[in-house]
Amino acid sequence: MRMNDRTKNLLPKALLLLCIFGLLLPNVASARLPYKTWFTDQESGRMITTQPLYVPEHIIGWQDLDIPLSAPSDLFVAASGSVYVADSGNNRIVELDAGGKFVRSIGDEDGDGKLKQPLGVFVTADGRVYVADSDNNRIAVFAANGRFERAFAKPDSPLLPKEYFFVPSKIVVDNRGMMYIVVKDSYQGLLRLRPDGQFSGFFGANKTELSWLDRMKRMLLNKEQLDKEVARRPGSIENVTFTGDGFLVTASSGVNSGQLKKLNAGGRDAFDNKWFNEFQLTDAAVDANQFLYGINREFGTVSIYNPFGDVLFYFGNKDPASRQLGVISYPTSIAVGGDNRLWVADGAANTIQVFKRTAFGEAFLMGAKLYYEGRYEESKPYWDNVILDNGMINLSFQGLGKIALHEKKYETAMAYFEDSYNAQGYSEAFWSVRYDWIQRYFLIAAAGLIVGGWAVFWLSRRALAYASRRTWPPAAARFGREAADGLYLIFHPYEGFYRLKERKISWTMLALIVVLAAALKLVSIYGMGFIFHPYDLSRVDIGLSLAILFAPWATWIIANYLVSAVKGGEGRFREVLQASTYALVPYIVLTVPAIVISRIVVVEERIIVDSIVNLTWIWLALLFFIMTQVIHNFDFLETVKNVLITLFTIVVIWIFLVIISGLGYNLFDFFQQIYREVTFSG
Repeated sequence: MRMNDRTKNLLPKALLLLCIFGLLLPNVASARLPYKTWFTDQESGRMITTQPLYVPEHIIGWQDLDIPLSAPSDLFVAASGSVYVADSGNNRIVELDAGGKFVRSIGDEDGDGKLKQPLGVFVTADGRVYVADSDNNRIAVFAANGRFERAFAKPDSPLLPKEYFFVPSKIVVDNRGMMYIVVKDSYQGLLRLRPDGQFSGFFGANKTELSWLDRMKRMLLNKEQLDKEVARRPGSIENVTFTGDGFLVTASSGVNSGQLKKLNAGGRDAFDNKWFNEFQLTDAAVDANQFLYGINREFGTVSIYNPFGDVLFYFGNKDPASRQLGVISYPTSIAVGGDNRLWVADGAANTIQVFKRTAFGEAFLMGAKLYYEGRYEESKPYWDNVILDNGMINLSFQGLGKIALHEKKYETAMAYFEDSYNAQGYSEAFWSVRYDWIQRYFLIAAAGLIVGGWAVFWLSRRALAYASRRTWPPAAARFGREAADGLYLIFHPYEGFYRLKERKISWTMLALIVVLAAALKLVSIYGMGFIFHPYDLSRVDIGLSLAILFAPWATWIIANYLVSAVKGGEGRFREVLQASTYALVPYIVLTVPAIVISRIVVVEERIIVDSIVNLTWIWLALLFFIMTQVIHNFDFLETVKNVLITLFTIVVIWIFLVIISGLGYNLFDFFQQIYREVTFSG
């Protein structure tokens, strides 16, 4: 009995201690999203992870419905906020309120109003409901109260072939009552019907895409042979929606370009058939500010585009076996409401997922809207909020740069544009800074340039005169002659290479030329004006940059010597090496002014620097050609043949190196795997 009393007395104390430890060491709760959000920088092409613009709010499909959804295939958000769902598996249209609560079901159990696998739904301003009733091969129309009104079957028109199958899958209706219908597997584009059901033609068809094999066949085969080939057809349209400014947006999958099109009344694509990185795009939606939202069937991701069709963000995740909030199994449709909520239909999970916009998303998209409309000052507080949350998004710095440019704070604008890698904006701001500087200091700068030029000329002549009078040590005299030969060769290449022939140039001079070329390559990367390198220089691969300059040069030396030796050339390997090294001198001489000028020109004047760079490469090519002719004692035609064979040999060498590298990597990986197996088993 005493032991029991002690136990009873200790139990409250133990519980009290556990409570204290629980307060001091709480469990960590995680609310991590099941997907990442990626921002795509249009200036640099980089993709970076960022805070979510949208987060999942809730799922609709099982609760608060009279019958659970079955294979929902289309969504439409009306101006009132009501959401209409093409509940294909249940052969009906479901109306939900703005919160996702069930309101009513549209579609009769029997009679003319009975639906059979409806795949598309559209609601007009007066509440009339148009349904793409696919298995009934018609468009069914219901009044605002849900009563069946009429149906439109395949139009009777001589312009439609008899074998044309009318299986409507999506529909939109304009203010005049003109219907634009997506017909399953139709390559002709949207089928257009007048309000009375008369055929009005096709609209917005995709372009036929030809592969390289198709183009080759067209070049080689005759008409009879081409007639026997299977005709190439344009990709079909999968979905269509209206924008707020009178355009139609179509979504197509399985095409290489024009996956999203923004069509005007004449059928012209405002996006000009541009390429989108979306090959399984199943639907698109447009919000009140003309931002586009696409849904990808392959990855389950939502893509957000600006009004010009440039992608800004990706987010979302797909898992066919998952039933998790925020993860899609098989997306079939997307819609956006007036409150900017996104509704995504999941045909495999039989649900609709609703995503709400975050504060960060609201700040970014509102700032972007005002930025695209040119209302820069109004966008400033939104960009300030975006930068506070994420300083990696360049569009916010572009917006602040535009504001600073409008306020004539040009140096501040330059800094913002440099942070956003916007060369055009930086150039505009720099032009004003440069103009102001010229107005203030032009006369002083001109006088300084004249005096400085005269001083350099005078000092150069005195230095040369002094050098010619003085007796130099043999090594220094040799070094000076070799340096002078390099400069002489630039303007007198034939005579210059004859001077090098049958001589042994010091390894010090050859190494100096290579080191100078490498140094100037690095200076050109980090020292050129911003408009020539508008990207993050910290991401530059220095080794790769140097390899791009020197790998062709080194391969040329080897290939030129081998080919010339076979073809009876007189040049020895050392002569080819030193002549090829001296041929780099124009690169050293011309890169310096190119770097200097690049820092004082604007975008409209960059042709000056581009011309110097192009002249450099042309000069180098000519010197390598002349070097081959002189060093190997070839005539002109022999030199041409030698150079062409040398270039072919270079290609062969690189292919060989790539193959050897691949085999070497596989062999290394093989031994590494064996080592891991042995280590793990041991």
